[in-house]
Amino acid sequence: MPSAVAYKNLSVQDPRAASKLSIFYREAGQQDNPVVLLLHGFPTSSHQYRGLIDRLSDKYRVIAPDLPGFGFSDAPDAATFSYTFDHLAEIMQGFVDSLGLTRYAIYVFDYGAPVGFRLALAHPERVAAIISQNGNAYEEGLSDGWNPIRAYWQDPSQQNRDQLRAFLQAGTTQFQYTHGEADSTHIAPESYTLDQHFLDRPGNQEIQLDLFRDYQNNLALYPQFQQYLRTHRPPVLAVWGRNDPFFLPAGAEAFRRDVPDAEVHLLDAGHFVLEAHLDEAARIIRNFLARTLDTAQGAALFGQLNLASVPQQGREEVEGLSNFFGFVPNLGYALGAEPAVLHVYIQMLQALGQTSLDPIAQQVALAAASYANAADYAVQVHATLAARAGASPQVIEAIRNGAPLQDRKLDAVRQFAAAIALKHTQVSDADVRLLTDAGYDRRAAVAIALAVGAKTLVNTVAHLARPALDPGFQPQA
Repeated sequence: MPSAVAYKNLSVQDPRAASKLSIFYREAGQQDNPVVLLLHGFPTSSHQYRGLIDRLSDKYRVIAPDLPGFGFSDAPDAATFSYTFDHLAEIMQGFVDSLGLTRYAIYVFDYGAPVGFRLALAHPERVAAIISQNGNAYEEGLSDGWNPIRAYWQDPSQQNRDQLRAFLQAGTTQFQYTHGEADSTHIAPESYTLDQHFLDRPGNQEIQLDLFRDYQNNLALYPQFQQYLRTHRPPVLAVWGRNDPFFLPAGAEAFRRDVPDAEVHLLDAGHFVLEAHLDEAARIIRNFLARTLDTAQGAALFGQLNLASVPQQGREEVEGLSNFFGFVPNLGYALGAEPAVLHVYIQMLQALGQTSLDPIAQQVALAAASYANAADYAVQVHATLAARAGASPQVIEAIRNGAPLQDRKLDAVRQFAAAIALKHTQVSDADVRLLTDAGYDRRAAVAIALAVGAKTLVNTVAHLARPALDPGFQPQA
């Protein structure tokens, strides 16, 4: 269950002055959980992370501050406060220090990227992982949408400054949320309305124009950001809206140049990915964080996954898996850590094979439950087994990606299995009608429930053990 969000203010010393600033932040999750620091962008605030906090706070301590000049944090007058990204990063460093954060994953978006990368440069030992959501660190990531701002860099005249005020108007703010989205009805109007409320505060336009002018200094630091990535090789995830009018997909792909194993996902989204694509993005983010922040699992809990790790009384049954697969899957060794559990799981699968579901529908149900549980290992296993059962290449590809199936009956199985898993067994009448309208009855519903139950067990073990995907289950196999 997600943790309740606390809305707080922290007094942070400005290192350039004798004064302090009140920094507003949202926090959720147990204090001793791994920390995820969320840094927002322009023209928004920590409000943009309200949904992601809900998706992450059951496992992580999630902290999302408002930068000075944004949201509910103090916004000193631009005539007396230097609005530069160096200064914002200094304040955020004070914020992090005041909270005693010594190790965290950092999520950077838009303006949050140059702030976050400055934090990483200052204390690389603190950064456990980086998630960049349209948070740029490469010149090729900047679109032509930056041309008016570039003109201001080249000629910081009052005329060029005034022309940028169009970026601060309500229509432009709404455009940033809706551009590139296939269905803008999924964009909550309070998002851009709240942003505009803060942009319209007296004096805030000058704050934003000063930051527009200073953004050129971020580009000057790109080589240092990239050197940091090459030197320290933090785990990097880029989850990017490919239709962003300001930050291009090339900026996401460029991370692989400095961190070759960086994970890149381009979603069919605009600038504010989390508004209309929260579930898709959160699944990717949770998988990434599980691999990079959850240190008490995997080898720390299971050691090496091999026959030697299985108690003597379970070895015969583990070795017997090779009769079916042609090899012993890594997950089989993990289940074999408790032989009785492996035995029960095999019996569950055997029972599923005796139900009214045909072999391909069985694999669709098992894979759909695994996809809902973010258990990628099992998804690949069941795609492979579906291929053995005679599924078409289109069905296999859809299973691997959790995508809808063209076959109406198979897709009804997929949706019903996913509904059981995602709704914690309490499916709706609409879910049942979808299944029965496709020609299934109560027997199929119970059989699919068996498949989901089996995967709840084995997906849990997979998350605990983190087995490497066996070559026999690789997509090209």
